[in-house]
Amino acid sequence: MGTIALVAIAAIVLGSFLLTRGGEPTGAQSPNAGADPVAAMCLHLRDLQTPRVDAYARVAKELVADADAIEAAGNPQGAVAVRTLRRAVIGYRDALKTQGGDDIAAAAAMAQARSNPDIPC
Repeated sequence: MGTIALVAIAAIVLGSFLLTRGGEPTGAQSPNAGADPVAAMCLHLRDLQTPRVDAYARVAKELVADADAIEAAGNPQGAVAVRTLRRAVIGYRDALKTQGGDDIAAAAAMAQARSNPDIPC
């Protein structure tokens, strides 16, 4: 019973964190978002709001290109943060996939990676 309560609390906290992160409504994105690699990454991170294996797999794939683009734009620290976030997304995806994995630890790792100041969205 206690484990179920902890999982529910972690899911609520993670969901609240993901829904309130970012500051701007998605409709307020710049039309030039494709030119800015950080803005493109922020658009990809919207898929993290749907805790589904396919959504997390898609985000993980996009984060590879985002990290490369951010590094090419001259922000190696940002690229490292994005790669760390990608590993956390993969961990959470795997926990969702197995439905027996440690999703609390995976959610905590993803929340920590998202809180990095080099991930501005």
